[in-house]
Amino acid sequence: MPPVNLNSPLQYDDVLPEEVDVVIIGAGVIGVCAARYLQQAGVRVFLCEKGRVACEQSSRN
Repeated sequence: MPPVNLNSPLQYDDVLPEEVDVVIIGAGVIGVCAARYLQQAGVRVFLCEKGRVACEQSSRN
């Protein structure tokens, strides 16, 4: 997976995974940390965000 930053596109052009163990909705601080922790534990994770990572509620709290 390529790094994500404020210049990353908002659309996802890759093929969606056929199967995952966990779907996390919301790529704020907690969502990203949870996804990373689970992935390091060997869990197949799909992280969804409607906008930019850590730029919605995370940036306002």
